[in-house]
Amino acid sequence: MKISYNWLRQYLAFDLTPEETAEKLTLTGLEVEEIEDTGTDYKGIVVGEVLSCKKHPNADRLSVCEVDIKTEKLHIVCGAPNIEARQKVVVATVGAELPVKLENGKNLIIRKSKIRGEASEGMICAEDELGLGHDHSGIIVLDNTAEPGTPVTKYYPSGKDSTFEIGLTPNRPDASSHIGVARDLAAVLQLPLKNPLDDFKEHGYTKDLSEHVSIDVNNTTKCRRYAAMMVENITVKESPEWLKIRLKSIGLRSINNIVDVTNFILHETGQPLHAFDLDLLAGKKIIVQDFDHETKFTTLDDIERKVPAGSLFICDGEKPVAIAGVMGGQNSEINEGTKRALIESACFEPVSTRKTSKRLSLQSDSSYRFERGVDPNMADKAAQRCAALIAEVSGGNIVEAITDIYPSPVEPKVLTLRLDRMNKFLGSDISREQAAGILRSLEFGIDEKEDILHCKVPTFRPDVHGEVDLIEEVARIYDYNNIPNPDYLKLRKLQPIPFHEQFREKVRNSSKALGLKEIYTNSLLPENITRHWGEGNVISTLNPITKDQAILRPGLIHGFLSSADYNFKRKVSGVRFFEIGNVFFRSENGTYIHGVKEETNLLIGLAGNKTDEHWLQKPTPYTLFDLKSLVEGLFTSMGLGDKMHYQKDEQQALVITAGKEKIGTLSLVDKDLLISADINKPAFIAELSLTVLEEIAQQEKVHSLKPIPRFPSFEYDIALVVDKSIATGDLEKKIRQVSGKRLQSVRIFDVFEGGSLEKNQKSIAFRLTFLDESKTLTISDVDPIIQKLVKILNREYSSTLRS
Repeated sequence: MKISYNWLRQYLAFDLTPEETAEKLTLTGLEVEEIEDTGTDYKGIVVGEVLSCKKHPNADRLSVCEVDIKTEKLHIVCGAPNIEARQKVVVATVGAELPVKLENGKNLIIRKSKIRGEASEGMICAEDELGLGHDHSGIIVLDNTAEPGTPVTKYYPSGKDSTFEIGLTPNRPDASSHIGVARDLAAVLQLPLKNPLDDFKEHGYTKDLSEHVSIDVNNTTKCRRYAAMMVENITVKESPEWLKIRLKSIGLRSINNIVDVTNFILHETGQPLHAFDLDLLAGKKIIVQDFDHETKFTTLDDIERKVPAGSLFICDGEKPVAIAGVMGGQNSEINEGTKRALIESACFEPVSTRKTSKRLSLQSDSSYRFERGVDPNMADKAAQRCAALIAEVSGGNIVEAITDIYPSPVEPKVLTLRLDRMNKFLGSDISREQAAGILRSLEFGIDEKEDILHCKVPTFRPDVHGEVDLIEEVARIYDYNNIPNPDYLKLRKLQPIPFHEQFREKVRNSSKALGLKEIYTNSLLPENITRHWGEGNVISTLNPITKDQAILRPGLIHGFLSSADYNFKRKVSGVRFFEIGNVFFRSENGTYIHGVKEETNLLIGLAGNKTDEHWLQKPTPYTLFDLKSLVEGLFTSMGLGDKMHYQKDEQQALVITAGKEKIGTLSLVDKDLLISADINKPAFIAELSLTVLEEIAQQEKVHSLKPIPRFPSFEYDIALVVDKSIATGDLEKKIRQVSGKRLQSVRIFDVFEGGSLEKNQKSIAFRLTFLDESKTLTISDVDPIIQKLVKILNREYSSTLRS
């Protein structure tokens, strides 16, 4: 949200610099994210009189002028087609800074120069060169009464300003305007606030507009208040300079004097307004209603939109003329021929406005404010302020009547603030007078009774609900920096990071080290995904936002497939992702809620190609063994590699276990799931329970750092011939069980079939690494272990040594 420094000063007499102002606002909770300096102070820009104007000898479209600025006469080369002798013009002298941005982002500074051989000692300015508009068709010609040498600021206000970009939080709709921001600043600086709405009375007119226009509100739930005023005999024309400068300071383009006033009031007060051409309203009627069907409507930006059923419209006697709270329509907009303007000042329900704006992907300055909540008790005063300004800039007459439909007036809440509770909460020593003064400066009504303040909350503060909110209001204006640090905040010894946090961070870092990219996906899944897990196994939400977010995820696969599909559709050839996230399933022993078990899982997923096509090789797709290698690498980095066992289940997936505990599975993703995710490439996933892994790691007291062995290791290769049906993982598990503590690692380095082997046989070669921390091992130390191992494997798996 943009706020102009000069504009703020219209309501508050302060002398802070823009930087100091930004700091004060940030400390109150209105964080200034950026300050942009705009325009210049017009220093060195004065009125000049063109004494002579001759054609440039070396250029057909240029003129050489002699210009009197009282202190001296300047020779200036000018290219404007409307330059003539005896004109009073605006002259930028040498050294003057113009609000014209150069390629380096800096403003243009006038220097002496030669143009086609003729000296030029300044510039005769056009409108856009002073930042007053966009017109560059010719120079500015002043009234003949203007005196040469007079600073141009006599005719145009200084163009120098600073614009604050405020990161407004959704709970502060009151600060979505210059008056709202000025109110906070006035409270901090303890200065009086000049609010132009104070010049108008609530229900300032006793007569309504029924003689001129009929107004009905058919849906008072979505339209809480609808106030309307009328100005007649208006002249639609260009806005005065002060109004154009105000709008330009916050990045708005001037349209015409009537529309500009409505935009000005919106950014001044926070009350959105809309002006209709009354003579374009069929039947001279306004009807506020919604429809139970989709409606086509052309908005002011000349786009025909399909507005969904249930959206609120402003209609005349025949058709919609505006989408309530979002944008007006072309069929009733103010134009050059408008003579009677009907001013709408309403309060629309935030949720309804947000839904319409979101469905149309259309956000306006009005919808931005209605979505956050507009003060319903400001509508009539804002309408009166708007009518007065329109009459001023258009020469029109205010019809002294107002139609104000407000069936359920909003009354201020009354809250209690206990001073001892506030000071205990803040660790402060703020007096009753200070607290009451701060709240009054924020326009809270205060009734003091000993050490208790009864506070009437203004209706423009819907975010203040309880005592703690009142405490926050006092603290942010008092300034948190003024509250002394209590003794208990003194530096204390840091508590150790809990094991589960260390463990999960190590899992995350190890996964990244393996070349996996982390993804975060939604924990709510579509209804139609339930068939993968079965209807009875999933947990549905009681009040789903949409059908696409209806059940709690029992696993992480859906998020992986969605992410993979998103990448494949953007020409990515292969993905390798991991995700750490919570999953939910039915269980008699619930984690937080009865019947709902919540655990943390780790998913590692591969899909597509491992390597891209190259002139030396064809693309290589991922395989299940690539995934198994990553999982084993992760276990090894966690110090759990020798605890894991792999075994196929009935679905041909690899089940990972540690003792009696199931850790997870590795599998090829089912074809039906791939089709539903619109993926035509094989995908492989491993989903592991971090909850179980963490328990195992804590029990085993796994340490990531170990001393370097003093003695060398001893490697022994053994090749076993076994039946093809025997799983390699079973052999590896048995080798680890039999070989004792000296065995450090087991690695498969060769698998062979065919040759001299029978058709139902295979040969698996293992490399066993032994280590003794007390001495150097020899063959005599290892051979007994190998002999014992060969006998046991022969007895249990009918294995033989390959010759």
